[in-house]
Amino acid sequence: MKNHSLRRSLLLFLSGMLFPVVTVLAAPGLQVIVDAESAKANIALLGKKQVTDQELNDAAALYGNQQLIAKVKSYSGAGKDVFISTLKAMIIDGNIKGDDPYNWRSVKAALPEMKQLIGQIDANSASFIEEVKNSILSYTPAGLDITIKACFLAGGGALGFTIGNDKTFNVALQKLDNDFNAMKLLVAHELYHIVQAEGQSMRKKTITGKDPYFLQATAALLENLWSEGSANLAGDFAGFEGKSAFAKEQTAEWAKNADRRRENFALFEAVLYKSYYDTSAKRYEQHYNICFSTAYDETAYFTGYEMAKAIVKYKGRKALADLVLADPANFIAAYIDIYKSEKDSRLIRFDASTEAIVAEMLQRSREWVKP
Repeated sequence: MKNHSLRRSLLLFLSGMLFPVVTVLAAPGLQVIVDAESAKANIALLGKKQVTDQELNDAAALYGNQQLIAKVKSYSGAGKDVFISTLKAMIIDGNIKGDDPYNWRSVKAALPEMKQLIGQIDANSASFIEEVKNSILSYTPAGLDITIKACFLAGGGALGFTIGNDKTFNVALQKLDNDFNAMKLLVAHELYHIVQAEGQSMRKKTITGKDPYFLQATAALLENLWSEGSANLAGDFAGFEGKSAFAKEQTAEWAKNADRRRENFALFEAVLYKSYYDTSAKRYEQHYNICFSTAYDETAYFTGYEMAKAIVKYKGRKALADLVLADPANFIAAYIDIYKSEKDSRLIRFDASTEAIVAEMLQRSREWVKP
């Protein structure tokens, strides 16, 4: 998803509130806590002309802003001190000299739209969460018992993200152009990532930090292919009719990648081949960026999305749900099985070398099970 920055890195293998929090019981086994308090606090502060250090520190301590600070610091190095100093400058001076890693200028410009969007979230928390939950329920395995926090933020450069080990996803409201319906699709994408993470935590890990780098890197690429592709289907913008700039940007991304499906598949194959067979190289970060970062249009999101659509079409939604509990290599293996058994000219076939990598990864995972 455009500007979506959820990142499952190789490191995963190596290793009193101002505003009320709304709890929504979406369904048995799935509880969603809607938390917009940090967004409300930041919006209120940016509407002022003066601010105290205590107010700034109180804002920085809010859960959502702690998530925001951790995320911005992870890619820019700008931590709590920069959060406070730049927010203070924006409030008192109306501008920031130099870098604005927390995007306060954009937040300030979007204050009216953000207030309206938060009003809609507050007024419709139960119904909108229920609607989003129902949209992903058929892609979710039975028996998962999860309490999830949906954290709405004001600030930062990421549209949506998770960070750390909390069962929390974060959405930046200043980027949504007050488009409540488009926001539902983004929330579905992020919510499904928490479902995926919970499912993966329940299975026995077959490739760990003790295994060779090339295996860890290849497994990470396959995990991202599955997780982002399936989440793109969960929050599918194909055919979405929205008039906001945000909605138009998302639908344009879907259309562009639909037009270059074959090139997207070929690019992922080339990166996967390099990752698996060049055992002396350590290039996972670059390979991740080529396939999954906004700098290169997150092309592998859409490769995985095409595969997820095929799995649902030919094997049913339960098949996609079952993959939440499986080694991610099974996702691409399921797709390979489909194009070998179905006569559908729209299905893009992988090269034999890619099929061999997938077969070897599945075989290794079965042989190298750790206690």
